[in-house]
Amino acid sequence: MLLTLLKKEVKELLMEKSILIGMVIIPLIIFPVMGGLTSVGVSFAAQRSGQEVVVGVADLDHTNLTMMLLPQLMKDEGIQAIMLNCHNREDCIQAAENSDVKFFLLIPKGFSKNFTRGVPGVVETVYTFEHFTVSDLTVGGKLSTKLVDVFRRLAEKIHGESVNLDFFEKPITQRSAIIYLGKEIRAPLEVIGSAFMILIIGLPMVAVIISSYAASIAATSIALEKESKTLELLLTIPAKRLTILLSKLIGTFLIVLLSTFSFIIGFGIYGLMVAGATVSVQTGSQISFTQLNFGSFLQPSPIFVPVLISTIFITMIMTTCIGLLIGILGSDVRSAQQLVGAVTFPLLMPPFFILMFTSIDSLPLSVKLLLLADPFTHLFLAIQGGFMGDIATSLFSMAVILGYTVFMLVLSSWLFMGERLITMRVMLRKRPGVSEE
Repeated sequence: MLLTLLKKEVKELLMEKSILIGMVIIPLIIFPVMGGLTSVGVSFAAQRSGQEVVVGVADLDHTNLTMMLLPQLMKDEGIQAIMLNCHNREDCIQAAENSDVKFFLLIPKGFSKNFTRGVPGVVETVYTFEHFTVSDLTVGGKLSTKLVDVFRRLAEKIHGESVNLDFFEKPITQRSAIIYLGKEIRAPLEVIGSAFMILIIGLPMVAVIISSYAASIAATSIALEKESKTLELLLTIPAKRLTILLSKLIGTFLIVLLSTFSFIIGFGIYGLMVAGATVSVQTGSQISFTQLNFGSFLQPSPIFVPVLISTIFITMIMTTCIGLLIGILGSDVRSAQQLVGAVTFPLLMPPFFILMFTSIDSLPLSVKLLLLADPFTHLFLAIQGGFMGDIATSLFSMAVILGYTVFMLVLSSWLFMGERLITMRVMLRKRPGVSEE
């Protein structure tokens, strides 16, 4: 008897379309797509990191060892060395910027003397980033490893077989500095990189969640009226259909706005917890992001907050319009929510996963054009541009989002007029022999 009832229960659950699609079919589609998008982003990052790295060499020691032998060993390791003409650290940073060099190695005076005596030399690696993506961090980490290999080979050439093993294992002490948006912080790259990875994933994820909620709530607003058979009654009241549409748009937007404030507060608490977190640096000591003055380093441009608020505001209106459009097309709440996932997922996921790993400027033209045709790509680009103070990019991306918003609003208004609102249906194909009550 138990087996019979169990078969009946399983059969009935599998016959339910929402369970079959949501629990079985969708995961088989979503995760391979996510894996494919991640693979695309990683491949672009790997291609960039596999290219020859150009490194500036700021030689303040001026010896044959640093001027002749070291550049040759760097070339053997696939590093193109560009000698920077400078006399102090500030001059070297300016020379690197003028030479369009993102990474440079600062060799202090007296380095060769210590190195030939078997004393680990102190060098400084300075990283200048325009965008913080996985590919940037990959290139920086790869460079740090290669430099250690270069100095090991240099130690082997200078000291031969008599080289001290401890000295060979750690021939240099690297001091790292990172310059981002004109601000500098002195800390190991992996420490800053781990924090930036949290921001790279965290802030866009909040935007993705808010956008998904906006579309889902708006679609449910219309579909619920259809499912409860109150839509026809609502249309009989002495009010224009455009007024009804605007009431649903504004009402849904207010609910989404409340959700947005909740997410922003939650993300703010999350950011404070990250800022207070302690990490282990190369020396084995514990240090917090607060001690590193990380908050000052990450201080965005003055236009960031207005751009962030405006972009999220416009995007919420756009996704609310998408949700209203889906609600008009759906036959009931279930089908509308399924359509929301089918429409928003392909639009949200590609820019999120690809731009997380690499900047849009480093992508092939065909991929770049496809992403630029996606309105949610401009959500991420506007936020990035606002953070960096690139007002032109932010305004252009917001204009594109606004254009899509107007288009969606006009299309929703057109479908809301006449009999299309009641007669139009988009639903899954019914199985033979199964009727809809």
